[in-house]
Amino acid sequence: MNPAMNPTTTSPSAPMLSRTECAVLKGLAILAIVAHNFAHEIPGIVRENEFGLDPTRTSQLVHACLSPDANVVLHALSFMGHYGVALFLFLSGYGLVLKYERGQKPFEGLGRFMARHYVKLLKLMTLPLLCFLGLRLLYHKTVEPVNVVAQFTMVINLLSEPRMRIQPGPFWFFGLIMQLYLLYGLLLRARGRARWWSWAGPLLFAGVCHAAQVVGEREGGLDMLIYLRYNAPMAGWSFALGLLAARYGRRVAVSRWLGAALVAVAGGAVVLMSVRLHHWLLTPAVVVVAGVILVWVLPKSWHRPLAWMGGLSAMLFTVHPIVRLLLIDYAESWPYAWLLAYMAASVLLAMAYRWLLGRCEAVRIARSARGQ
Repeated sequence: MNPAMNPTTTSPSAPMLSRTECAVLKGLAILAIVAHNFAHEIPGIVRENEFGLDPTRTSQLVHACLSPDANVVLHALSFMGHYGVALFLFLSGYGLVLKYERGQKPFEGLGRFMARHYVKLLKLMTLPLLCFLGLRLLYHKTVEPVNVVAQFTMVINLLSEPRMRIQPGPFWFFGLIMQLYLLYGLLLRARGRARWWSWAGPLLFAGVCHAAQVVGEREGGLDMLIYLRYNAPMAGWSFALGLLAARYGRRVAVSRWLGAALVAVAGGAVVLMSVRLHHWLLTPAVVVVAGVILVWVLPKSWHRPLAWMGGLSAMLFTVHPIVRLLLIDYAESWPYAWLLAYMAASVLLAMAYRWLLGRCEAVRIARSARGQ
């Protein structure tokens, strides 16, 4: 039998995802996020269930798919595209384990670990954030100094009503990822702890996050649930699965047709699960599993462009809100044309920003070399 056609075949030494496959998954995730962040702002398009659960939106998507109109693709992108965040959270957990537990990178203490990651994110977000805030002022929109400071220090998610404070909206991710770095350094890193903690820690983290959202919604209503989902509880299953996949995951050979069927079933399951809170909170785990399977079965010819996009993802994430701010007001007419223009412009701007960051780093290295 051809092992590639046997869905139960495994290789004990093969990691779940290679470096290239991680980049491919990152490319898929960023395309979904960028498209979603434009589509859900277009009037008349079905909105998503990202920070809170509204079963009416699920019903609207089902109706749009059963009785499709010209905007059916936009409805799907708006409703489903935010799950690219779950893929990024999975890859963050996966990458931390490979870097600090499986690789040669030493963990130099929590303070240095946090400082290094903070500076890295700060360098990435500073120029796009300043440009975005400048455009808001030109558009005669308010910019609150306390929110700007909180955004730059990446603690804005912890303030009251973060969804009303964070500008641009997608930058909530920076505060979230810093919380996860802190939790990893304090509690979830396996090296130096009991062996059982390497699997129990992530599962306990996911369970606590799940329970916190259920209790928060029951005791504090939708506002409390939204607040929790701007913070670490939102990442529970995705981040935990990343940690577990890097420590214990193995590749499973899946035929292309079986993989495509599983991904399609997962997509339908996510929609059907977006009715009851307990089920909806598990949808990121479904998306993560489907994303990994999709990467396994994608034609190899797709890997190179998607991996390239994955390599551009950090820059694309930080600059696309600028392009959205400039173009979204025109999107109601010819929405697909404006979506494509927005995607293309965002990619070009991200390429320019990557070049600028590379030049700045080259100048820094040259100055450092001259100073020695």
